[in-house]
Amino acid sequence: MNTAWALQTGPTIEPLTVDEAKLQLRIDSDTDGAAVERRLRSARSQAETYLMRGLLTQTWQYAQDDWADEILLPMAAPLQSVTSVKYYDTSGVLTTLATTVYLADLLSEPGRVVLKPAQIWPALQANRVLAVEIVYVVGFAAADLIQADIVDGVCLLLGDRQEFRQQTVLTSQQGLAALPNGVEAILAPHRRWWRPPC
Repeated sequence: MNTAWALQTGPTIEPLTVDEAKLQLRIDSDTDGAAVERRLRSARSQAETYLMRGLLTQTWQYAQDDWADEILLPMAAPLQSVTSVKYYDTSGVLTTLATTVYLADLLSEPGRVVLKPAQIWPALQANRVLAVEIVYVVGFAAADLIQADIVDGVCLLLGDRQEFRQQTVLTSQQGLAALPNGVEAILAPHRRWWRPPC
């Protein structure tokens, strides 16, 4: 089954303030604020990609070709809420699904959408690609809610970005950017696996 997802709205805060990041990097100057903030965003984003988690409040859109018994939502660890579930009906009209039909599981990681008891998924337009669309909010509402070792991992990535600004990025066997020494060991226990529906 085809699937796709994209970030709609990124977080407005980071795991560290710019001042905390400067302290971590031992930067005394006020002139490096914008560069530090950019590296902090980059470090947080790399950690999120590895973890398959949105760390701070952000909105995602996910789509798949058909309904499934459970729809696991990428980056939804934690899942704050499901904004909407929409589908292309048999006439090809994008329609919002009533919340009485589905349940947003906010406890599981990754979060998911499941059918409520005694309900059925509505019929979709035949041969429509990505006929089901879900918009949802993930992440922690405040930086101090993120597990301390995840923040430590972001700090190590931030330090690596500062120290090796011109370094060529090495890749792992899977083609993803390799994490610096020690970061993977810190982050691995918090990594969540997402699998596409069958």
